[in-house]
Amino acid sequence: MTVRTKPPESPAAKPPSYAAVPPRLIGGHLALDFANTLSLRGAVAEPRDRLVDYRELLLWAGAAGLLSKSEARQLQREAQARPDAADAVLEAAKALREATARLLDPALAGGPAELRLLNEALARAPARDRLVARKPGYAWRLDGEAEPLERPLWPVLWAAAELLTSAERERVRACASDPCRWLFLDLSRNRSRRWCSMEDCGNRAKARRHYARSKSR
Repeated sequence: MTVRTKPPESPAAKPPSYAAVPPRLIGGHLALDFANTLSLRGAVAEPRDRLVDYRELLLWAGAAGLLSKSEARQLQREAQARPDAADAVLEAAKALREATARLLDPALAGGPAELRLLNEALARAPARDRLVARKPGYAWRLDGEAEPLERPLWPVLWAAAELLTSAERERVRACASDPCRWLFLDLSRNRSRRWCSMEDCGNRAKARRHYARSKSR
């Protein structure tokens, strides 16, 4: 008797690196763009995570203007010297991302646990005590000891806290495409924006409506 064995399931395709496909920063706010490093939050299958390792976090931060190339190279060398610490920071980044998304997405039930995680991360970040001149403009002077590998997260933390405490929080929307759920700041005059991008989710929804109308005729 021939025993038939089930072929192994093919692993999910690894998302492209930010080095090859840069992030689409269409959220209108740094904290929302960081939340959008996880795609397809509303999908039945597993969401698509672009932060697969610490290097991808650095690439995202560089594309978002948070790190210079030399700063990113220095942090990559630090991560290679301390891989366990880099892995821990990556996990902290993902936890921060999900806490931020739950606190900002109007449809999600962010609460005390997410707020506690955000506050603990803020407590670990260095204090911003004064502005200093830095070509080509100005920057915060950072005071206090902190884990250097967490540097890409500090601007995200501050941005998330500022958004949560501002009137703009009422303008945060999630893409109307159920699988997508990317977050964005609705700056339209009548607050009617529905899609993260009209070129992507908006056009797909339009095509589905057109197909449904043609089928019903």
